[in-house]
Amino acid sequence: MPNSDSLTATLARFAGELTPSAIPASVKARIALHFIDSLGCGVAGCEDSVLRKSARVIRSQYATGKSAVLDGGTPLSASGAAFLNAAAINALDYDDGFEVAGRGMGHPGATLVAGALAAVGQGGPVSGGALLTSLVAAWEINSRVIISQQPSPERFQQVYGVCQHESLGAAVAYGLLRGCDAAGLENSLGLAASLTPLPTLHKYNWQARPLVSFKDYNAPAAEAGVRAVELHLAGIVGPRAILDGEQGFWRMSGSDRFQPERLTEHLAMHWQLRHASFKDYPVCRWMHTALASFERLLDRIPSPESIERIRVYGSSTLARFFADARPVSNTDAQFSLPLAIACLAFKIARHQWSSDRTRGAAPLLAFADRVEIIADETFEQLMLQHRRPAARVDIVVKGRTIAGERIDFPPGVCRKSAAGTADRG
Repeated sequence: MPNSDSLTATLARFAGELTPSAIPASVKARIALHFIDSLGCGVAGCEDSVLRKSARVIRSQYATGKSAVLDGGTPLSASGAAFLNAAAINALDYDDGFEVAGRGMGHPGATLVAGALAAVGQGGPVSGGALLTSLVAAWEINSRVIISQQPSPERFQQVYGVCQHESLGAAVAYGLLRGCDAAGLENSLGLAASLTPLPTLHKYNWQARPLVSFKDYNAPAAEAGVRAVELHLAGIVGPRAILDGEQGFWRMSGSDRFQPERLTEHLAMHWQLRHASFKDYPVCRWMHTALASFERLLDRIPSPESIERIRVYGSSTLARFFADARPVSNTDAQFSLPLAIACLAFKIARHQWSSDRTRGAAPLLAFADRVEIIADETFEQLMLQHRRPAARVDIVVKGRTIAGERIDFPPGVCRKSAAGTADRG
C-alpha cells in the first residue's frame, strides 16, 4: 500500500492541493517574472547553433503534436517540445538560477517552464492561474530536492549534476497541468527520477575543448519529466517514496549527504522562490563576480584600448577552467572569462556574447589576451568549502594599477541560508 506519510507523498500532496489563493502575491509576481524571462531567453536562443542542431534531430525523432515550440516551427509531441524548448531557454546561458548564499544549484526556469509549456495545447485552455500555480509548486519541490541532497565538498569533487534533478520539477509542472492528483504526481516523480540523466559535471571536457554542448542538461531533464507523466497517464507504475530513505533519489544522484527535513520544513510558509536569481551576464554563473568587479571599473577608464592588463583574482577552478581566450564553440564562449571581459569592455550586446561573429572579432580576441587569471587562496577556500565563486579584478592603465572591488556574491544572489530570511544583493 502507498505510504501517505512519506516525504515524497507529502510533497506531492502539497503540489496537488496548492491553489492560487494560497500563494503570496510576491511569490506570484516572482514566478511570473521568471516565466517571462525564460520565454525571452528561449526566443533569443533560437539562433544558437546547438539549438538549431538539436531542432533538426528532435524533429526527425519526435512526432508532430500539439505542444508549441519556441523556435517557431511545427508543434511537437509533449516530450519533443519539452526537450527543444528547454534547449532553447538554456542555449545562451542567460537563463535564471537557484542560489543560496552564493552557491548555485541549477537553472530551474529552462526545465520547469519547458515542462509547463509542453502541456499548453494538450487539452483545453490553460488559465494563467493554473500555469503560475504549477510553476510555483514545481519550483518549490525542485528547490527542496536539491537543497536536501547537497554533497560534502569532497563528494562534490567526485560527482555532481547541475540540472539533472530538475526532471522532477518538470514532472510536477507538466503533471499538474495534465490533471494529475497527489497520487499521480508521486508516481510521476518516481518515474521522472528513474529517467533522470546521470550527473556529469566533471565530464564536461574541461581539459579537452570543445566543451559538451548540453552544459547543464536541462533538455534531457525536461524531456524525462514530461515523459514520466505521460507514462503515468498510460498506466505505467513507477517507484513510490522515491525521495525517502537510504536508497532515495539523493543516493541515486551521487550525493553522500541527505537532510530529509529540508524537503518539508516550513512548507507553504518559506517559499524557495526567494532564492531565485536572474543573470546579469550570459555566461556561466561562476564568472559573474569577476565580471561585476570589472564592470564597476569601466567608468574610470577612457576606452578599452587604454587598458594594458587585466588581472582576475579568483579560485583555482576559475583559473584552470575559465581562462580559454580562444573559444571554438558557442558553449566554450559561455565559459571564457577573457572573452566575456572583452565583451563588457567593448559593450557588445549581451545576447551576442557567444555568437560566431563575436568569437572571431580580432579586437575582442586581442583584448582577451590581456586577461590573466590568478588563483587566490582566500577565494580558493570559499569555492572549496562553500562553492561561492568570489573574485576581484585589477586593471593596469598607463602603468598604474587600479584595484577593483572584491565581489563575494554574484549579482542578485540571496546571501543567507535556505532557512534564513532573503537578503538580495
